[in-house]
Amino acid sequence: MDLLEWKVIRVIPEARDTISYVLEAISGAPVTYEAGQFLTFLLDYHGQEIRRSYSLGSTPGIDEQPFITVRKKENGAISRYILEHWHVGTLVSSLPPSGRFTLSTDPGHRRQVFFLAAGSGIVPVFALLKQLLRDESHSQVVLLYQNHDENNIIYHGAIQQLEMLFPARFTRIDLLSHPILPDLPHQRLNNGLFELLINRNLHPGPHPTLYYTCGPASFMRMVQFTLRVMGVEEEYIRKENFTVETVPPPAFTIDMAPRRVQVRRGEQHHEFTVAYPTTILQAALNQHIKLPYSCKGGRCSACTARCLSGTVKMNMNEVLTEKDLQNGLILTCVGYAETDLILEL
Repeated sequence: MDLLEWKVIRVIPEARDTISYVLEAISGAPVTYEAGQFLTFLLDYHGQEIRRSYSLGSTPGIDEQPFITVRKKENGAISRYILEHWHVGTLVSSLPPSGRFTLSTDPGHRRQVFFLAAGSGIVPVFALLKQLLRDESHSQVVLLYQNHDENNIIYHGAIQQLEMLFPARFTRIDLLSHPILPDLPHQRLNNGLFELLINRNLHPGPHPTLYYTCGPASFMRMVQFTLRVMGVEEEYIRKENFTVETVPPPAFTIDMAPRRVQVRRGEQHHEFTVAYPTTILQAALNQHIKLPYSCKGGRCSACTARCLSGTVKMNMNEVLTEKDLQNGLILTCVGYAETDLILEL
């Protein structure tokens, strides 16, 4: 498993209890990534290895160095640890950039893209927003951003600059549930308000609108439910979810016979056995084979592999699209081997 070594070279306060960390690869070589992806950091927390994923707010070709943005969560020991212990000069390790919350752009596209973010969910959305406004001069872009109050708005000044640079094709909608200024309305996104804002800001066109959303699970569920009721096909709704929840036991059973798994990654080859009810990832870790992972809940895509031979049954999938599945992609953290397998990372 390849690790990236980073040095924090700049610390930028963004909002209340929220800091961006600009990173430089210690190797000096540029790190290739796509807007909307994330880094999974391996943290030494009181002698225990903890993995946490943080989205990159930077956009390749626009931002000189990659950066992540961390907000302190209520009862969040790791986010608090990072905010207290990461400073300029701090050395950290991560897995290579990962994630499928990305957007293919084309200068010839004429389309509408609606971004919906809540709280720190703006981080990967901000990266995609910059990419789209740069690459597609004929596309219309809407950003709806939900926050508690004015002091919680991440990248407030940077988004204002985008408004000034692209006034004809970028629309920003801010919703504050508990604004500080008395003349601002108290607004929380709900199904009715969302549908109203769609009808007000989008116009019928030859191509379906793309919707990208990131935020608390309840926020994204409401967004997805409303869009589906309005007739939006699932393939035009993309969401990013880092919420770590308990994965229920499989609702299915498969043959408990041991299966042989081969994993290929470039020139590296690993082989191990797995038997239900152990997942592919857990079997590898049990046999001291280091495969990439983060959430272990079928939600972040850090453990994605391509199944070249055999069949895998997954207990959970919050990230792979129908097209991904047709192309043989699986999640090892929630995947169970039904046959012998050959996987490619």
